Amino acid sequence: MAVLQARDPRVLLVVPRYADRISNVAQTTVGPPLGLAYLAAALRQRGIRVEILDANAEGLSDAATVARAIAARPDVIGLTAVTPTADQCGRLAAEWKRRLPSAYIVMGGIHPTVEPEKTLARLPAIDLLVRGEADVRFADLLIGLRDGKAPADFPGLAWREEGGSIRVAAIPPELADLDALPFPARELLPMDRYQGPDGARFTTMIGARGCPGRCIYCSVNQAFGGRLRLRRPDGIVAEMRECRERFDTRLFGFIDDTFTTDRDWVRQLCERMAAAGLPEQARWFCLTRVDRVDRDLLAAMKRAGCFKVELGIESGDQAVLDYLGKGVSPTQIRDSFRWARQAGLQTLAFVMLFSPAETPATLAATKRMIFQADPDLLQASFCTPYPGTQLARDCERRGIAISDDWSRFVFLTGPVIEHPLFGREEMIAWQKKLLRAFYLRPRTIWRLAAAALQSGEWRGLFRAARQALRRLGRN
Repeated sequence: MAVLQARDPRVLLVVPRYADRISNVAQTTVGPPLGLAYLAAALRQRGIRVEILDANAEGLSDAATVARAIAARPDVIGLTAVTPTADQCGRLAAEWKRRLPSAYIVMGGIHPTVEPEKTLARLPAIDLLVRGEADVRFADLLIGLRDGKAPADFPGLAWREEGGSIRVAAIPPELADLDALPFPARELLPMDRYQGPDGARFTTMIGARGCPGRCIYCSVNQAFGGRLRLRRPDGIVAEMRECRERFDTRLFGFIDDTFTTDRDWVRQLCERMAAAGLPEQARWFCLTRVDRVDRDLLAAMKRAGCFKVELGIESGDQAVLDYLGKGVSPTQIRDSFRWARQAGLQTLAFVMLFSPAETPATLAATKRMIFQADPDLLQASFCTPYPGTQLARDCERRGIAISDDWSRFVFLTGPVIEHPLFGREEMIAWQKKLLRAFYLRPRTIWRLAAAALQSGEWRGLFRAARQALRRLGRN
């Protein structure tokens, strides 16, 4: 079992490069690793030296990422991993162990949270997994390990014993008071590299954690709990103003799983934004559900500077919606997009193709629903049973084979299941045909051009169009 040797550990937090492996015709903005920035802020608050290496933003190859980390000579390397980057993180860790054997390597994120045993068994260079929310716990862990404590003395970890057996501790209750956290340490990030389609400085924001939804394809509840925890609107506005003043940020993206779960809270936040003059200084967008919006709420968001809402359609067939655990109806889907359009908001629709409940008839219903809802942008993904989800368990129960190549779990680029009714190439061809039908229709082209003309986003429009054509033409 590895031991943390340094008395005054230097910590390097790393996000590997992944953007070039994720092709998305609907979104071209890559944001900062906000989770690592929160971790770094909490570490600095406890007097621990920390740096962040965002290989994604800097466009570093894995070899360059390894070299940069070695040059920093850290005592602790912290990696964040989602399923498609887990093996990549393991390879980076193996190289660091070979060239910097004293480094203590820790991994966190959604993937090791829900799949700890397989992750440690598959990635031998990783010393320890931190599961669940680690904002405060990571600092406690490093201080405790420095003082001679063992992993077994802390909740929410996974590690190897001396004999090689894997131990997994239960995840503790999630942090109740999000306002107790310091603002993310964005000053440790290359903030000038995060830009929107129009070149405006961009950052992500978190207004709340936890989602009360019960979608079977999502593992958020396992990682961060289903209880909604809200930040104070005044604190959010203060953070946005700090970003404007320190980094000239003009575009904000709220990455809450369901931004409008508490509509009264959203209205209060919009009032605070307006009072602070933010609508004249910046724009923002968010992700939410079709059953968590109404006409008045969307209009209030527009007045507060929101320009886009991202909404999940997933399917146009009620039986598939029920299977996915969405708890919404086709009528709610159509209404939400109509209200957003009336409020003057741009819309991005998500659809999920080829779930185990999919048939040719349900696919046709989804295509009809897309054109009835009439979004401005469309993201068509393949149903992907991520580890730890109810969807993955249902696929196993049905005898549906799931790929064990974690790097393929990029839901936009190809299926990872062997569907009982559709072959792999058939599924990919259907997705491309759907995207062509949507993006090459005159209405979509006109809307995107008009939006670019209004906001000055011609550069972003050209970039998105070029990316879309590459994606749609790829074999």
